Amino acid sequence: MTRNPAQLRDEAYNKASELLKTLELPAGYALAATGSFARREMTPRSDIDLILLYPDGELLDEEKASQLWYPVWDAKYHLDYSMRTPSECAQIAAEDTSAGFAQLDLSYVAGDKMLVDEARAKILAAWRLQLQRHFEDFLAATISRWRRSGTLAAMTNPDIKNGRGGLRDIQLLRALALGNLCDAPDLSGPRRLLLDVRTLLHVHARRHRDTLDPEFAADIAADLGFADRYELSAALVSAAATVDKAVERGLSAARDLVGRRSHNTVRKPLDLDVVESRGYVTLARNADLADPALVLRVAAAAARTGKKIDPGVWGSLGSLPPLPEHWISSCTDAFFALLSFPTQTHRVIAQLDEHGLWEKIVPEWPHIRGMMPRERTHLHTIDFHSVLTVERCAEMRTHVARPDLLLLAALYHDIGKGYGRPHEQVGAEMVTKMAAKMRLNLADRSRVQTLVAEHTTLAKIVTRMDPASDEARDALLDAVHFDHLTVNLLKVLAKADAESTGPGVWNQRMERGIEVLTRRALRELQTFVPVRPRVHTEGEIGLRANAAEKELTIFWHGSYQREVIRVLALIAALGWSIVKVRMARVSADSEQGLDAGYAAEFDVRTAQESFAAAADEDRFVQAYKSGVYTVLPPIEGGAPATAMWNAGGVFEVRTPDRPYVFGHVLAKLPDCEWITVDNPGATMVLQAQPIGDVSRASVVRNVTQVLATG
Repeated sequence: MTRNPAQLRDEAYNKASELLKTLELPAGYALAATGSFARREMTPRSDIDLILLYPDGELLDEEKASQLWYPVWDAKYHLDYSMRTPSECAQIAAEDTSAGFAQLDLSYVAGDKMLVDEARAKILAAWRLQLQRHFEDFLAATISRWRRSGTLAAMTNPDIKNGRGGLRDIQLLRALALGNLCDAPDLSGPRRLLLDVRTLLHVHARRHRDTLDPEFAADIAADLGFADRYELSAALVSAAATVDKAVERGLSAARDLVGRRSHNTVRKPLDLDVVESRGYVTLARNADLADPALVLRVAAAAARTGKKIDPGVWGSLGSLPPLPEHWISSCTDAFFALLSFPTQTHRVIAQLDEHGLWEKIVPEWPHIRGMMPRERTHLHTIDFHSVLTVERCAEMRTHVARPDLLLLAALYHDIGKGYGRPHEQVGAEMVTKMAAKMRLNLADRSRVQTLVAEHTTLAKIVTRMDPASDEARDALLDAVHFDHLTVNLLKVLAKADAESTGPGVWNQRMERGIEVLTRRALRELQTFVPVRPRVHTEGEIGLRANAAEKELTIFWHGSYQREVIRVLALIAALGWSIVKVRMARVSADSEQGLDAGYAAEFDVRTAQESFAAAADEDRFVQAYKSGVYTVLPPIEGGAPATAMWNAGGVFEVRTPDRPYVFGHVLAKLPDCEWITVDNPGATMVLQAQPIGDVSRASVVRNVTQVLATG
């Protein structure tokens, strides 16, 4: 080892210490240090952090005191200083966990030692109280730091100090121990290696630097006696993993202890600005109350988890700005998610309606609230019947290609009653406006308009005509504008509507007649064949940000299909949710320097960090290239699923959307020419074109099994 980093630190500390002891302090004052000097971790390029302490009640002559620092500046040190009394130190620690954390290293340098001891005792007392009262804020600041700096073990350019598993996390554990929330583990080995690397990094970079770049790693590896920078990297990964595990244990112990003392639980992120706490769905501490879509995300989270909405949240939701004239896609998705859970949708809508929020989402709702039906066959009020129909359609959402259109039509199918005109016509006009607000394309607006306008047509035809006749078939095709998708959706809507009306409305005669009629109509139509998606990549891996929609698009290129699991594992680790997938086999691209293989684009959203933080392409690329993320977490089994083969050899899967499900289905697929994934109505719809002859029964069996068992 050509350089001894421990010796370099000792020399840097001794040099600074000798200088500081020459400072001429006023009588009764004391000089204390924090930061690397206080911890004896100082390198030749480190800053010096000092506090000039003076007795409580004494007036400070700031102009005279500022003269004290000139020798430090003359010695070319970067100095960060403050002047406080012991009580002021304690007050800062009591008001701000970050500032309190920074003062925990307070150590004596010169002057009145009793003053330093007094300040330190007051800081610790204030810190212990502050930490227990505001543990979640402290934890949030730590998580924010991890997101900014990344995981040390996962980065090609690791942040030795601030990254997860780095030096700052060792300080974090000490802070928790000083707060009496956990025991301080022995991390002397990892700490020594991290300190040695940081010290030599400062030497080789000739400046204060915490990120280990490859151009310095080789020299540092040689200085520390490693064979090469890869061996050094392996040692750093091991050290960081040790620290990270210790932090997990420490935070778990602290969280458990704070929870017992304060009766609070962990705040689990559910969506952007939405968390679960104490068994309730509530808002994040720093939730954006100027975001009108927050009400939909809260409602969707409540439906998805089955948890109640915290009573204290309703006031905040009621003061949100109105929803915009045109929704962004995440707003639309949250609305459909709210409608997609049969056992929860009615409860959540009822809560929203009770607090005057549902009519802000569906403006036409007050007209049918509590409205009694004119038909004797109806058992419920129109509003209750409408939501019940939505729930029955949600039970069938994996059986249709567009569950979102089905759910929207179900919600609006009777909303036009009571206006003195045919309710089908009025409802069709209303749902068209809603579809436009959601920015559905013209074809989908037409379909949902037709579904509402013709939701009684199947029953009328079967009742008045022979369902097996050409006349009946042609009447249906005219009504649905010869669209096969509308036929399928209308069939499900008709059954859900009838079953939600009352006993005997849906009977065997009606069921058989509709089955015959729709089968003949579909046979008459040309079968829809999905097309290969267009995939645009700009290299091996990268990000494109769509700030307007708050979405990211990940582009990727790999040599084989299952290699994409690395991207999916990283997406899972970051807590992002996949909105759409476009993937295809591609030829070599000489201009891009890409070999033949597979290209993919993933549209994703973030739920656990800000959009700006998630859009950091360098962080994402480094995390991917580190190779740390290669395994997907397991999925929950038991959800309903449909796996089938369509015309043209296209394999299709429909299943309720949940984290990581696409990756687990992909692992069971043969090599494909292309794959697409969409999420209409909180349902994952996957379509794929396998290459060559495959055992169709085996593919269906394998995919169905993984969805059923997890």
